[in-house]
Amino acid sequence: MNGLEERDQRTGRWVLYKTQEQHGSDCERYPFERIPCRVFLDTNVVNALVKHADQIFEQQPIREESDQTKAHDLEALMHVFFVGSRANWDLVASSKTLEELSHTSSYELRDTLLDYAIGIVESEGEAAAHARDLGRRVLGSGLFDALPDRDDRELVAHAIGLGCDAFCTSDRKTIIRRRHRLPKLPIRIVTPIEWWRHIKPWAALWS
Repeated sequence: MNGLEERDQRTGRWVLYKTQEQHGSDCERYPFERIPCRVFLDTNVVNALVKHADQIFEQQPIREESDQTKAHDLEALMHVFFVGSRANWDLVASSKTLEELSHTSSYELRDTLLDYAIGIVESEGEAAAHARDLGRRVLGSGLFDALPDRDDRELVAHAIGLGCDAFCTSDRKTIIRRRHRLPKLPIRIVTPIEWWRHIKPWAALWS
């Protein structure tokens, strides 16, 4: 299975660019000032961070039998969090995230997911209250009806209310494929791969 990036077998280091031209092109396409610095994590991304912690945080090999899109998302998250460990970016979730995670059937997994999410949830203060209010108003307005899932609409509204730059999701079927039908938003909806693409040209700044 081909990965997003190539690893030098001798040094073990990731080779992000082979030519200056490739790097320069990505710098133009993804300018530094557009790097998302405050990112709301969709519930499926929180799930990935917990279920695949060894691959994302310890850079353990991703199983060959994994679906390629899923494998690429995991690799992208691995790169993002490796760089992010040295960068001052904010990861955000909301009380709605905790509500969704609480429905996890496995007791042990549910506790682990909730433990992780509690660390990034913003549930108190003026911004959190604004996010909850915005979520209620969006659900009653039809503004985000291009997204068929009610919970997705509420989470995106919470991300906007919490002042995030981006909403990161692996849900291509019901969010990514429909994002172009949403009204113009003060937030970007991105996959893990797209999130990494914004960071990749500038990753060396945090090496």
